[in-house]
Order: sequence, then structure tokens, then C-alpha cells
Amino acid sequence: MTDKSLRDVVLNFVIAGRDTTATTLSWAVYMIMTHSHVAEKLYMELKAFENERAKEENATFVEWLLNYDSLGKLHYLHAVITETLRLYPAVPQDPKGILEDDVLPDGTKVKAGGMVTYVPYSMGRMEYNWGYDAALFKPERWLKDGLFQNSSPFKFTAFQAGPRICLGKDSAYLQMKMALAILCRFFKFSLVPNHPVQYRMMTILSMAHGLKLKAVRCL
Repeated sequence: MTDKSLRDVVLNFVIAGRDTTATTLSWAVYMIMTHSHVAEKLYMELKAFENERAKEENATFVEWLLNYDSLGKLHYLHAVITETLRLYPAVPQDPKGILEDDVLPDGTKVKAGGMVTYVPYSMGRMEYNWGYDAALFKPERWLKDGLFQNSSPFKFTAFQAGPRICLGKDSAYLQMKMALAILCRFFKFSLVPNHPVQYRMMTILSMAHGLKLKAVRCL
């Protein structure tokens, strides 16, 4: 392994395995606390899950929650995270270097040494892809009869698609669902007055001024 390849592996872990998850959690908490009906529906899902499991076994909520099967049953939570990624994808634009001359499916010719970039941030807001309410934060668009329904990765491109689809997708969802489920079950959040929330276009879609909020413990 060369120094360059080792550097690339480490950089990939830092950016893809940590920063993307952190920034998505920040945007998700922001969207939840600025959409009170979403916060309420998410809390009710978590509370109902807790009550259901309480009848089945003697264990704490956190013990029930921290396993793969339990998290898979929280469909609204999954929809909230996915809808956050649609509007605020962790990687807002994704450039690809061209190694060899090629022809894209629509006939466009690309030359070696050039670059092709697609922009998940824009794609997630296009009415052509998502309908007239594309700009709205609406987790329900991912649900059918209460169950989460995935969309084509070539339409929802937060994790890329095809041979280059993100290998850490399931792991990222697991971590984010685990963190959000605990936060949204035990706390209610409100934005600090006059705190500006703006995106900062970098490799990842971070918050320019961070996210300053107040947390109140729930019963």
C-alpha cells in the first residue's frame, strides 16, 4: 500500500463514515423541530413501539431499541431520515473523473481527463422528480400503508447508485436511526432565537453556524 492509497482510505473513513452522518443528524433534528407535526408523529411512533415491547419483555427502552430488528420496525423514523437526505444530502454534489473516452447513455461523448458532476441537492428539489410539493419536508411521501417504500437510487441519489452505490448505506441508516430514536423519544428541541441556520457548501453539506438549540426532557 502506498502513502497515497493509505491517505485516500483514511480520508474516506473520515468523510464518508463520520462527517456525513453527523451533518445529516443535524439537519434531521432541525427539520423535526421546525415541523411540529413531524415531531409529534415521530414521538408517537417511538412511544407506541415502547408500549408494545413493554408487554412482551422486561427490558428498558434503550435495550429494546439498540438492535437491528427493532430499528427496522420504525418506518416513520426511516422516512424522516430519508426525507432529510432528499432535501439536504450529506454530499450535495458529486464529481466523477473520466479515465477513458466514453459515451453516456443519452449519446453525450465524454473525454478522458474531464469530469462529470451530478448534484443530489438540486435533484432532490426538482418537481420533475418529486412532484409539485418537492420543496416541502414530507416524510409521508416515503410511506405506503404505514410501511417505508424505497425509491430508485437513480432518483434518490444521496447514496449514489449502480456499481458505485455507498457500501456503508445500511450502517449509516442504523447509526442515524439509533441516535435519533433516543433523542426524539426523550427530548423536545427548540431553536435558539435568532440563530441563523444556513448551509455551507463544502465536500459535505454542513451548517455554516452550527445548530444551536434548547432541549427539554420528555416523559
